[in-house]
Amino acid sequence: MAALGQGGRNLSELDVCLTSDNVAIVSHDLNTWRVSEKLGDKLFNEIHSSKIKDVPVIIREVSNGIIQDKYLETIDHIPLLTEIFSKVFLANSDATIFLDGRNYEAHVIVAWLSHRPEYHQRVVVLFYTFEYPHGGAFVDAVLNAQPASAWRKSIALMPALFPEELCRLARLRQVTEPTVDDLYLAGKAWFDSMLMQDMRIVAAHVVFSGVTRNLLGQVVDKDVLLAFDSDQAAVRLAYYLKEDTMIRAKRPHLKFAAVTRCYDFAALLDSGERGEFSIDIKTGRARRHETDERKHIRWRKGTPGNSATIADWVISDRPEDEMAIWEWRNQGIDREVSHLSPHLDLNIETSK
Repeated sequence: MAALGQGGRNLSELDVCLTSDNVAIVSHDLNTWRVSEKLGDKLFNEIHSSKIKDVPVIIREVSNGIIQDKYLETIDHIPLLTEIFSKVFLANSDATIFLDGRNYEAHVIVAWLSHRPEYHQRVVVLFYTFEYPHGGAFVDAVLNAQPASAWRKSIALMPALFPEELCRLARLRQVTEPTVDDLYLAGKAWFDSMLMQDMRIVAAHVVFSGVTRNLLGQVVDKDVLLAFDSDQAAVRLAYYLKEDTMIRAKRPHLKFAAVTRCYDFAALLDSGERGEFSIDIKTGRARRHETDERKHIRWRKGTPGNSATIADWVISDRPEDEMAIWEWRNQGIDREVSHLSPHLDLNIETSK
């Protein structure tokens, strides 16, 4: 709210979950545990929206890299999406919200938005490969959710792909040991199937890091090689979506979006080692990041300015750093920057 209001920005992203009665709430986690004590340890889609009203948000403490049962209750409560929309567009009538449709919620959200013209031209819905194997499957899911008749024109969409999904998509094409070419073609087929649909696709989103094999050691695990190959394929996909003449001819205003995402938090462990952690959105618990060569993929993904070399839009959890490094570049100065983000580091003194 501060960014869209006093900060004067016009773009922001929101993560959304659906309750058991398909009411949209704003939450990063699909699970209640990390954000609420009163709802137990459940998925939001198992809880009726009436049980969530006025439930206070908590902040759990972190120690030795583990999110603890101990917590601080805040004055905030778990908000409905409509509540946040009202505040956002009151603070900034020019704001556009990128609404993250998560696993299998996007088609329901699209149908819901289609009946609410006050949000048209203000919201872009992201959706992923996880439960929508091709464009036809996504369209069928939206139609089954009973949208307004004009949904194909009124709702702005952004299909999105993680490089980790490319192997699964390749295997759906009966490729058991995919090469970089196989991974690229699997992703290309998925995006092509989306772009051929009669839908208002305003952007395509690919997560990538841009790592090269010179970062690998002499003995490399097959999973590590696959991760590097998948990232290389994702970069090829980015340029395909950005530069392909047929795509440009059919959708001349299509934007390419990417992401800057560093670790969720880091902690100095009792062993003296610094650990970097993500949050499992299905459980709310901490999950330690790998320490093999895949760390280079993660570190590049978290480096401000990296994805912006290709992308038109960058969804970043370090927006101030992102804008600063890009402004330096605009002035012809190439500043050094890394994935390290001090405000996300927890040390022994503050985490106990």
